[in-house]
Amino acid sequence: MSGTKSFTTQAGSTYSYSVETGENGEAVYDLSRVFQEGAMPIGSIVVHPDYNLNPAVPGLLNIQFGKGSTDRHERVDVPMLGDGDLIYVVGHQLVNPADLDVNPEDEKSDPNPKITFHRTVLGAHFPTNAPSGRASTATFEKVRDLVTALVTEYRADKATAKREAQYAAFLNGQRAEAIQPEIDKIDSQIKALQLARAELTEKLNGYKAA
Repeated sequence: MSGTKSFTTQAGSTYSYSVETGENGEAVYDLSRVFQEGAMPIGSIVVHPDYNLNPAVPGLLNIQFGKGSTDRHERVDVPMLGDGDLIYVVGHQLVNPADLDVNPEDEKSDPNPKITFHRTVLGAHFPTNAPSGRASTATFEKVRDLVTALVTEYRADKATAKREAQYAAFLNGQRAEAIQPEIDKIDSQIKALQLARAELTEKLNGYKAA
């Protein structure tokens, strides 16, 4: 567990956090919102590389709301970032950290870029075992503002490279498990072909001997 750090988002919200490494190399952030009266815990967000074994777009990050299981109904410490009846933000977002790269040669480039969400931000009345619904526009903007700052922190963290290597090893284990059945299938096909070849060879030799 590292010491407590803080950051201020583009919208001017300040958060403090501690971060630890998860079982497979995930960065687990325990977050608090900082107000003049003090800091109030809001929950956890987990950041790690794309979980897909064969990602269509390289370099994506997964932003998971709450820690623990990949099943959102089994997570704990789900962040309270919503409003109205949907006070808990649930689910996950796959984001591209390259959204935050600024091209200094492009005059039209946004000097304060934000992360793009390609999925709806979901909220729920309870952290688990409750249906989710589309979060309000205000919640969407708050979450995007926070995730933009959090991804910036993640990229700047000196421990990120080691964590990502650990997560890559975890995915490679899954990739190996996925490939082995294919190898077993091919081995069976090879044995079947060898058997068929042996039968044909025996017939051929019989014709030649006649």
